[in-house]
Amino acid sequence: MTEGLRERIQRLERDLAQAGERGDGLAQQLAQARSIAARAGEDADEFLFLSPALIGDQLPRDRMRSAFAGAEFTALLEDIRANGQNDPVTLRRAGEGRFEIAAGRRRLEACRVLERSVLARVRPLDDAAMLRIQFSENERREDISALERARWFAEVKGRLNLQAKEVAAQFGLDPSTLSLYLRLARFPAEIMERLRDPRRLAMLRARRVMEALEADPLALRRITDALDAQSDPDPDDQVDAMMRAAEGRDLRRGAARAVPERRHVVHDGQRIGTLTRNGGQWMFRFATSIPEDMVHALVDRLPELLPPAKRKGG
Repeated sequence: MTEGLRERIQRLERDLAQAGERGDGLAQQLAQARSIAARAGEDADEFLFLSPALIGDQLPRDRMRSAFAGAEFTALLEDIRANGQNDPVTLRRAGEGRFEIAAGRRRLEACRVLERSVLARVRPLDDAAMLRIQFSENERREDISALERARWFAEVKGRLNLQAKEVAAQFGLDPSTLSLYLRLARFPAEIMERLRDPRRLAMLRARRVMEALEADPLALRRITDALDAQSDPDPDDQVDAMMRAAEGRDLRRGAARAVPERRHVVHDGQRIGTLTRNGGQWMFRFATSIPEDMVHALVDRLPELLPPAKRKGG
């Protein structure tokens, strides 16, 4: 169930010696284990391979369910399946042969799905150190969303029983920023469960939704109705629809005449580009698959589509 890094290297060396020409897979595993040991240096004894079933998770949640599904998670699965796990998860011992995770939840879940042992670094960590490691990993992630951060800070504040200014000081945040996160932590579950990927909702837009919800008791119903009206929506289109409903823009100009703020242009199954409204302007971004000469040819044809300009003075 549990195997140290040095023990694995020794076992793989024995197995490879006995396997002969059939040991290609063992040779790859051995090379990977040796590479990990070389990077670990004197800390190699802290690295274990163990069953995911031995690992519990007691820290505040820093991942939404959508982080464990979709294209990004599938890519992680395939990478670990093909190349093994190069980056360890971080654990501490929890007694009776069990462990608790501080960082690396998606890697842990991938190993659980693949039914393979997980590479872990086991360190002596108290509760505060566990939270600092979790926070540090989140800071390095490019895909962490405002709502994930908000829920995490709210749970940390409650678990540590600290004042907001003390939490801000502990994690190096401006108090006003933490105040905004704590406000976003109250984002309604009725909206969250309807969004295909809540991580697409940026902080400023989430704040605008919260302001609308706090100012208008009918905003929540408008948002849920708008989201329910969509069939198989793109996650970004969902966010656009939510923003229009939150701020009542469809009501002001008439829902029947509502124009989407983002439109994907497709021809014969190929995406040409995306039309996006930014304030009072429309912007069109061509897909990278469209050749440069084709982009210029399409732009050159735009004047042909416009009506003749009216001349002044007869």
